[in-house]
Amino acid sequence: MIIITEELVKRAIALVVPSAEAILATEDATWGPCWVKGIISVPGLDDISFCLGEETPWQVVWGEKRDFSGVAKKKLQVAKRLRMTTSVVIATCPWLLLPDEYLYPGGVYRDGIACGVSGAKGRADEALAEMVISAVIMLAHLKTDRRIENKQMQI
Repeated sequence: MIIITEELVKRAIALVVPSAEAILATEDATWGPCWVKGIISVPGLDDISFCLGEETPWQVVWGEKRDFSGVAKKKLQVAKRLRMTTSVVIATCPWLLLPDEYLYPGGVYRDGIACGVSGAKGRADEALAEMVISAVIMLAHLKTDRRIENKQMQI
């Protein structure tokens, strides 16, 4: 039995929802829309997409409609390929970005797990991606601890 399952990832995302909603309601965290789309990549699983905040109809004052899911996927790909947070890529080695990639923060990589989030301001996107990864890792550690306590040592 693998440690990180699709169910575990979905529980982690659910744990982040209350904080995400508070962040998306914080002044200066968004530029218009108050929701984000995300995607997380965990070894051994298909990528899992998610939405944080309540998606509402696009407003004309926000400008041209944007594909948050597509941008989140690009952020995830950069973080996964370079094994670093996209804000670090932008600040230290932007020449590593490939055509069609973005100069937006919002992608995070840690310990084989990558997450991209798009829809709010880049700093908020990146914090939300970090929170999702942290929740996944926490639940994975708790599950591992329980397996050790129950002497279920073989994966």
